[in-house]
Amino acid sequence: MWFKNSSKIFSSGDTNTTGNTLILSVKSSHYGAYMCQAELQGRKVTTAKSTPHLITVHGSQPTILLQQDPSHPAIYTGEQVKLTCSIQEKTSKWQYFWQKDSQQVNTDNNPIYTIQNATCSQQGNYTCQVRRGEMTYTKSTILTIREPPKPNLSIESQWHMFYQTEKVTLKCSVDEESNKWGYEWFKNGGLVKRDENISFSGNTLSISSAKASHSGQYTCRGKHLTRTSVTTRETGAVQLHIQDKKPKPTITKHEWFEFFYTEERVHLKCNMTGVGWEYKWYKDLNLWIANPELTINAVSLNDAGDYYCKAQRGDFSVDSETLQVRVQKPPEPQIQSNWTEAFPGEKVSLQCVIQGVPENWNYMWFKNSSKIFSSGETNITGNTLILSVKSSHDGAYMCQAELQGRNVMTTKSTPHLITVHGSQPTILLQQDPSHPEIYTGEQVKLTCSIQEKTSKWQYFWQKDSQQVNTDNNPIYTIQNATCSQQGNYTCQVRRGEMTYTKSTILTIREPPKPNLSIESEWYMFYQTEKVTLKCSVDEESNKWGYEWFKNGGLVKRDENISFSGNTLSISSAKASHSGQYTCRGKHLTRTSVTTRETEAVQLHIQDKKPKPTITKHEWFEFFYTEERVHLKCNMTGVGWEYKWYKDLNFRITNPELTINAVSLTDAGDYYCKAQRGNFSVDSETLQVRVQTRPPAFLRMETELSDIMTGDVTLRCNVSDGRQWNYTWFMNGQELNGSSDVLKVTGNEETIKSEFKCKGINTKRPLYSALSDGSIANNIIFKRKILLAISGSLVCCIVILIIGCIVLKITRKPGVKETAPEDLLFSMTDSKNQTISPMKEYMDNRPTELEECQEKAELILDHASAVHEDGVIKDEDAPASVANGLTSFKGLCE
Repeated sequence: MWFKNSSKIFSSGDTNTTGNTLILSVKSSHYGAYMCQAELQGRKVTTAKSTPHLITVHGSQPTILLQQDPSHPAIYTGEQVKLTCSIQEKTSKWQYFWQKDSQQVNTDNNPIYTIQNATCSQQGNYTCQVRRGEMTYTKSTILTIREPPKPNLSIESQWHMFYQTEKVTLKCSVDEESNKWGYEWFKNGGLVKRDENISFSGNTLSISSAKASHSGQYTCRGKHLTRTSVTTRETGAVQLHIQDKKPKPTITKHEWFEFFYTEERVHLKCNMTGVGWEYKWYKDLNLWIANPELTINAVSLNDAGDYYCKAQRGDFSVDSETLQVRVQKPPEPQIQSNWTEAFPGEKVSLQCVIQGVPENWNYMWFKNSSKIFSSGETNITGNTLILSVKSSHDGAYMCQAELQGRNVMTTKSTPHLITVHGSQPTILLQQDPSHPEIYTGEQVKLTCSIQEKTSKWQYFWQKDSQQVNTDNNPIYTIQNATCSQQGNYTCQVRRGEMTYTKSTILTIREPPKPNLSIESEWYMFYQTEKVTLKCSVDEESNKWGYEWFKNGGLVKRDENISFSGNTLSISSAKASHSGQYTCRGKHLTRTSVTTRETEAVQLHIQDKKPKPTITKHEWFEFFYTEERVHLKCNMTGVGWEYKWYKDLNFRITNPELTINAVSLTDAGDYYCKAQRGNFSVDSETLQVRVQTRPPAFLRMETELSDIMTGDVTLRCNVSDGRQWNYTWFMNGQELNGSSDVLKVTGNEETIKSEFKCKGINTKRPLYSALSDGSIANNIIFKRKILLAISGSLVCCIVILIIGCIVLKITRKPGVKETAPEDLLFSMTDSKNQTISPMKEYMDNRPTELEECQEKAELILDHASAVHEDGVIKDEDAPASVANGLTSFKGLCE
């Protein structure tokens, strides 16, 4: 009969019991401990159940790990790469095969596939096939092998020709993983070495002061910093030219005069042979601009001075010759006129005058910076401008003179403002306050004004085309705004028969409604906990203050209640803080604006301090070592964090405390702490008691039959007074059988093996501690020697006895002589009567045999083994480590 986890097993689709064999077509449900029991046919005699045999069933497939070493996404040609296939589950009897792109590449049952010197042809899809029995499992990976990247070589400038003392920088770069490459440099095929002018930094070769000898063809190649066997190919060559003569820039002048008038244009250009030059202009030795061209579109007196240019690229620079620029100020014209304000139809005359300058000037007129030409309403004659005024003539007028033949312009005159009041005035309509929206309850003013400084205007107001004010007031005031007062407001401005209008939209609405929330997941608190309420207006949140109410009354600051921004904080809650809380917003700058109160939030403060409870799983008065202890900390409500303590020392942060294999050091007093925020409470203390498992003792015994066969007998004992089954181990591997005695055939393997045992029980503790290990060492060899010696001694004794008998029989009768005292003769009583040798021998045989026995014992008196119940045990040492010879006391009996 077969049992699984104490339940009897019957044959089914995936379970077959045939004779003494159980065959399973394995499924995940077959996990468990299996036992067998035999019943003697016709006798109704049933054996005890066997020791449980545990079968562990893994998931539907083993977990195969396929790892690449090195694990780079791509392997460079020439590198070594290893693919390692492993099974995560600790099982055995696996066979390994390798395929590349579905072609077999390795069948030597090796979980490691090595490529010594990678080539591009060896990249592909590698599959590890793992077989056990009839089942095959696979794991694949893509192995990418490619050539190392090709570096790029460039001169860090747009030119390849340099002058002596210039700094030259060459850059060699591998774009792929640029921070993982070092570089080697070559000139005309030879390796470039560091010297006083040449240095290397990262991917850069720098020549600090170029010489003609530095000219040549340069190349470079990359060398991987961590994958030392990887180097790139050399780049293409770059030609470097170093000139041995120093150049000098030249200056080109455009329209050059002995002196320039201010506002004239000065244009100079700096030229230099070659490319890559940067130019700087200096005036009176001071930097002016950084540009190849110096252009002063409108020269001033401050621009006069000595100019030269500097051409520079890198740290190399050269200066041009010096050029002097002289500047003087043109004369300033003035406008003479009595007109400053006009209306359409009038004529206005303006005259441009230049004092004390005899040169020939041409005059130009400007209105609001726009040039004026003669037309029907505008007449220019010499230096005079005459206007037939229209509304378009309003503006600022200026005149300017141009020197004939030089295109030299005077400065423009001071503006002369003429105000022409057109057919329509400029009306301004302003709202105070100017917020895009007015909240209900606020005061708002609309102000209408004329930009032109004239008089005799009348003001009227309309809302949505309906007259609302006729008292000739440019200001319309709404004292306490309501939503019904929003709309389109129009200001009407009248003078004579002309009416002008200006409109604006006035928006009035209710203030936004704030939101009130408790800043936690829970609404029920305990005394001394910290409570935070948050009141927020989503719209312009930084412009609102807040007022708080509890049960309709204003909440004030005290020793426990504080306010910060939109937050009410209760630092140490009390039962008196319970109640219905509301809040409202109060605008920080628009002080008359307040929101409505929020909906009430109920706050509960419990007046009793809670205490966490501990749930115990499989609790015993005491635990045996390696048993599982599982405790859970529970607390009413949400938001709690839990910590466990042992003997007042912190253990873990978790609602559950699990010790999967308890030890003596785990014994002690345990309690848990529940905490949320700054509030914490402790549970009751729970004592965990631990005691060691009963020990198992292993000793090595030797029976008489073992001496002849060379076997080893081991006995295991758990001395706690209970009935035990036993499990045996050889070199850590579990052996079959449940008896307290294990008989092992003596051979080279068992002599060197270590044996251990432990007790198995159906009640706690389910198993004992594992015994100490015992090794047979050379005791079997010693027994063979002892057997050989003992056999030789027995033979000697037998020969001696036979010799005695023969001498007795062959001795001549009738000869009387005094027999010497030896082993072959025995004397009669004190009368010296002679008795026949055979009779004397037979009469004295027990005595002679005892003497033989005593002599045999004297020969072996160094061995002290005592025979008990047919078993020889060493007196001087345990059976597992006995080194003395075993006594054969009793063989002569």
